[in-house]
Amino acid sequence: MRFASAGKSNGASYAAAGKAVANSAANIFDVQRKTGPDYGGLSKVAMKTASEEKIAGMKAEATVARAGIKAVAGMKQAQIETEVFKRGQEIKNKQRKAGGLAAIGKMAGAGFLAATDNTKGRERPKGDLQGLYDSWKTNHAAIKDRHKSESDAIGDYKPGTFEAPDSSVGGGSGKKTGGSGSSSNLGGQTFDISKLTDDDYNELSYVISSEAQLGTDDEFGVAANVLTRLQSGNYGNTIGEIIRAKGQYEGVYTGNSRYSPEIAARLKSPEGQKKIQDFFTQLDGRTEFKGQTMLHNRVKSEDPMFSSGGNFYHYAGQ
Repeated sequence: MRFASAGKSNGASYAAAGKAVANSAANIFDVQRKTGPDYGGLSKVAMKTASEEKIAGMKAEATVARAGIKAVAGMKQAQIETEVFKRGQEIKNKQRKAGGLAAIGKMAGAGFLAATDNTKGRERPKGDLQGLYDSWKTNHAAIKDRHKSESDAIGDYKPGTFEAPDSSVGGGSGKKTGGSGSSSNLGGQTFDISKLTDDDYNELSYVISSEAQLGTDDEFGVAANVLTRLQSGNYGNTIGEIIRAKGQYEGVYTGNSRYSPEIAARLKSPEGQKKIQDFFTQLDGRTEFKGQTMLHNRVKSEDPMFSSGGNFYHYAGQ
């Protein structure tokens, strides 16, 4: 019995000792928990600090980026303004050059033929601008003198007169249509070219200079056309009246015609007179003609041509 009591007493002692140890450990842990570092709080602080640093860095980077963009934009704008200014200067220089060339062309045009006749399709070969300019420089004084003489000639001009040939020559009626100038109503297929005066040849050269393909047989074709109109009596009583009739010969009423002693000489030569008479016969009363731009309307079997690059001739109404 004594041993059993002793055993119970020892067990209680062990239990009490164990409880005391456990309480001591709990007390130590509680002290450590209350007095040790707050790792959770430290983590929150660290995260907040890192976040603020990141935001500050982003703001700084954005400020730098905006400054860079603004600087680049300013440089680009300056570059654009410089290019615009340079381009404007180039355009002004080109305009000044174009104005100079236009003035040269205008002066050269005072002594040379226009390149095209748009209204009725009568065209002439286009000349080289530099060649025209060089010729103008070389012959400027002569051109001025010629213009003065032409003006004087216009003021002194008196149209020639015709006497109708005998009816035995080409079946003419011998009837004169009246008027103070040259006129004839022959009604046949010939024209008495011997009756043409120097003034008449000068007037023919005037209209031919702007209406024919120069240097070709088309010159004599235009002369034959004018004489055909003269013979018809429906276009005027003189060569001067016919070529200056309103709306008829565009080269004349647009101011592109010039008196040409060279053309007049070709017309007056024996060969020239023969061609005029021959072409007058071929026209057979055709009083109209058109140029290269209207060539698609030509009927080859009906509309004669005297030069492949010149006019084609047709009856009124075609």
